[in-house]
Amino acid sequence: MATICSPEYMWTLTTAPTSEPFTTAEAKAQIRSVQSTEDTLVDTYVKAARQAAEHYLGRGLLTQTWTLCLSDFVNLIPLPMAAPLAAITTVKYYDVDNVQQTLSNTFYTVDVKSRPGRIALASGQAWPTVASLRKVNRIEIAYTVGYTSASLIPSDIMQGMRMYIGLMDTNRDGLDPATGTALKAIQAAFWTDRVFYPPPVFDSY
Repeated sequence: MATICSPEYMWTLTTAPTSEPFTTAEAKAQIRSVQSTEDTLVDTYVKAARQAAEHYLGRGLLTQTWTLCLSDFVNLIPLPMAAPLAAITTVKYYDVDNVQQTLSNTFYTVDVKSRPGRIALASGQAWPTVASLRKVNRIEIAYTVGYTSASLIPSDIMQGMRMYIGLMDTNRDGLDPATGTALKAIQAAFWTDRVFYPPPVFDSY
């Protein structure tokens, strides 16, 4: 019978998207604003809507880079926020001498079709031994996720973000008790394609 356990892991955003899913003009059209004095505020709506969608969906929507840190290698490593996964940048690890090394991509295969994307130990390969005395972040996997343009983001997710922008504008002080109900309606109607992260696990028999 298999015993399932997981290495320590955590992930962090290392490079945020350089663009947003809506221009200022598009967001203003959504909230029916014609004033330029609030353009900066409208831009914060757009960024907040994207971040809310990504957080709820478990997906990076526009091109961004993340780093997953692990305490140990496992044969199959899912990558958080990687739906879609664009590319692996580097896989680094601390060797037995506690010196950081970059692992050749011949050691692993990249799966961009799974949700989330993942890397797996390549056939005929063995992971290198990591520093046993190092307590945290022995392995660092840097990768790029997201769509290259807003036009590629699914339409239902985009519509949910439009409604989220409108919700923020109508409830600027955040005190309307109906906001929670409205947000749940957005999530239920438009943000249904969630991706749940399966933690990396050891397979031991």
